Amino acid sequence: MFTLFAPLLAALLFNAACSSDDSSPDTPTPTPPTPQPTSYDIYVAGYKTVSSKAVATVWKNGEELYALTDGSTNAWAYALCVVDGTVYTAGYEEQQGHIVACLWENGSLKYTLGAAGSNSYAMAVAAAGSDVYAAGSTTVDGSLTATVWKNGTVLYTYSVSPATSQARTLLVSDSELYAAGNLLTGGTQQVAQIWQGADAFRTLTDGTTPGDIRALCLAAGTLYAAGSEGETATVWQNGTTLYALTDGTTSAEAMSLWMDNGTLYTTGYYTKPDFEEQGVVWRNGTQLFTLTDDTSGGSLPYAIAAWGDDIFTAGTLFHNGRHATVWKGSGILYALGRGEAMAMFVVPHYAENDSGSN
Repeated sequence: MFTLFAPLLAALLFNAACSSDDSSPDTPTPTPPTPQPTSYDIYVAGYKTVSSKAVATVWKNGEELYALTDGSTNAWAYALCVVDGTVYTAGYEEQQGHIVACLWENGSLKYTLGAAGSNSYAMAVAAAGSDVYAAGSTTVDGSLTATVWKNGTVLYTYSVSPATSQARTLLVSDSELYAAGNLLTGGTQQVAQIWQGADAFRTLTDGTTPGDIRALCLAAGTLYAAGSEGETATVWQNGTTLYALTDGTTSAEAMSLWMDNGTLYTTGYYTKPDFEEQGVVWRNGTQLFTLTDDTSGGSLPYAIAAWGDDIFTAGTLFHNGRHATVWKGSGILYALGRGEAMAMFVVPHYAENDSGSN
């Protein structure tokens, strides 16, 4: 079963465009549909299991690119983004009895984000220009506090003890920064919370059942969020429920979002009667396919990306243990070995400048 800090997208590349059939001289020239890529570079972050230790790892196109840690302690990579060929990865590592948030650049440790002697977790990463941002949580006065770092230094914290909060995802667009996750104040249940810059922006659940946000997507000025309300996997649009993806009879959560030419893809899971997660891809709120290896084992996807009919997801396949996996459509594209794939970043290539490989 998925647990709170079990070894997750965090930075997302958005593919949103508009098109129109109206070409009269009195209307603007329509924006053409996004062309279909001819190949992709698929980066995945997570961990591999070596001698019962979790080793934070990055893969590219099915092959190991970086082992971020040496395996002497457990470490997990939860997020990555790729900007102009530079690979930024965020996660955390066990260090001297504590969990410490880390940010790596091209396989080397760039920043230790947490304060010495306390626990910290990095769950998301994004880069803009020369700046790199991470989001997660730190322990402040004994309480977990949602935190955003910029270039290795704390930029924002979002709650004050005894409140607790966690930032699960991060979005940087132009001059705007959004973080999202959950917040527990005086109530008995945590609420799904979005922050904008330094301030609370939207609370998406009412606190009568647990709420959480796992992913954000900004497309054409519309802010989408994915996560859970109670036992229901949910997608919100500008603060209002857009899709209840499951019926709430078993535990479920939406984990990642992607917009492609007006089509909204979501991946997440519901819990099967045998208490194992079953990974699902939804298109505009309707189940498209499940993610399996044609056995009775379940799956837990963490990330999704799509261009036309090319739909990629990354996550965990449960079959005699946990296995890091990338799917294309409903079929397995890359089996990465024992461990979990917690994040994915896909770089598309087009015919005129195609230098990538599938």
